[in-house]
Amino acid sequence: MADDDRRTDTFIREVDEELRREQLKALWNRFGWLFIGVCVLIVLITATYRGWIWLEERRAAEAGDRYLAALASITDGDRQAGVAELEAIASSGNTGYAALARLKLAGDDASAGNNEAALSSFDALAADNGLEEPLRELARIRAALVALDMGDTSGAVERAEALNVAGSPWRHAAREVLGTAAYGAGDLQTARDHFTSIQEDAETPQDIWQRAGQMVALIDGQLAVPAAPAETSSGAPSETAPATNGQ
Repeated sequence: MADDDRRTDTFIREVDEELRREQLKALWNRFGWLFIGVCVLIVLITATYRGWIWLEERRAAEAGDRYLAALASITDGDRQAGVAELEAIASSGNTGYAALARLKLAGDDASAGNNEAALSSFDALAADNGLEEPLRELARIRAALVALDMGDTSGAVERAEALNVAGSPWRHAAREVLGTAAYGAGDLQTARDHFTSIQEDAETPQDIWQRAGQMVALIDGQLAVPAAPAETSSGAPSETAPATNGQ
């Protein structure tokens, strides 16, 4: 009896396996082309993506080489060729080196005293949503410094105020711009507050910290009010009577 049960179980399992094979075969005959198509599509997408990554890396490497070569030309005295190459890189606009080239050209304009052109370039970079935020913030603080150099204190404050926030790597420079603008406008107490906040920030770079300390000392000297001379009841300054040695 036990042998009959085992044979029956074996027969049932074989029938079940045969049915499953027939079902899988039917599914493959019906949907096998779809499975193959999906596999081919995945391979094509992966290959396209990897190819795009390779192409972008190659473009970035080529742009980096061109950028360094342009800087080398300027350093070696062939400024015209170097500037022309930077302008070509900046106009390409397809890598981060294009933004670096634009920053370099704007910085050169500022160094040469072409403040209007420099300010326009830095503002354009700061407003470019296609750039990484650190580059935009760098352009914004450079624009604030140029505006300050031009005597446009309100423009400098407007650009620097957005960077005077906790966590911004440019908050120290922004506070220095704000303090300098307030000092130039004659608002000594506001200027002192900005320079004091610079000194109280443990992350302030050493050079900015030292300049802030010098400005605080300068402002404290200007804020000190000299003692007024004592006056008599008649309004005239009193004079101490000379000693009479008791006579």
